[in-house]
Amino acid sequence: MKKVLLVFASIFFIVACSSNKTALKENQPFNAEESFKKANNLMEQRSYEEARGIFEDIKARDASQQYAALAKLRIADTYFEDGSYEEAVTEYETFLEADPYNKYASYAQYKLAMSFFKQIKGVDISYSTAQRALKEFEKLQRNYPRNPYMDVTESRITACRRMLAEYEFYVGSFYFNKGSYEAAAQRFNNLLSNYPDSLKEPEALYYLGLSYENMGQRGLALKSLQALIEKFPSLAVSRDAKKHLASFSYLIIKSNSEK
Repeated sequence: MKKVLLVFASIFFIVACSSNKTALKENQPFNAEESFKKANNLMEQRSYEEARGIFEDIKARDASQQYAALAKLRIADTYFEDGSYEEAVTEYETFLEADPYNKYASYAQYKLAMSFFKQIKGVDISYSTAQRALKEFEKLQRNYPRNPYMDVTESRITACRRMLAEYEFYVGSFYFNKGSYEAAAQRFNNLLSNYPDSLKEPEALYYLGLSYENMGQRGLALKSLQALIEKFPSLAVSRDAKKHLASFSYLIIKSNSEK
């Protein structure tokens, strides 16, 4: 009987000690700074989900609000670093909507733009994504002109514009090869109007001229091909354009002689 009592006493003592420790732990004040450091360390170890849980806890429990706002931004970062760009977009947008003048707002805007930029894949499937990335990079330049990402932003904007120009040429070429010359001309004109001086400009001028030629609009065809030759005289595509101009001249002379 004494042994049984001793066992129960031991169990009671262990449970009591455990409860006291739990109570002490629960009664300890929340340390947002230490939690923030811990979460950052976890991010460095690529433990993004665990880090995100701590940042969520900081956001909810930091009474001083010293780390709460930054924790919101770091939650977005956990998604970005993990390659979950759609979730990152939502978090960065939420952060900017809540406090567009925060000292980290330019960083959030840059990462928002990069979240779209990272999703750009092939030219045939990324038009809307490249459009949105370009829009967000331009917003960064416009709203935060002193941001520290200007040099990188310029190169990203150039890359987005190149992608969009290539897409317009891709679609224009599709219509041209299909024989839909009016639709092709519209795409080539979009490229020339919206993305001047792009790498695709010479080819766009050439196929725009051919599209007009096939539509029977010889005056517009001549104008496009002449613009190509004048601006890019040394390119092979300009030599092809000269051949077309020569054939136009022959047809005009022949037509006049038959009158």
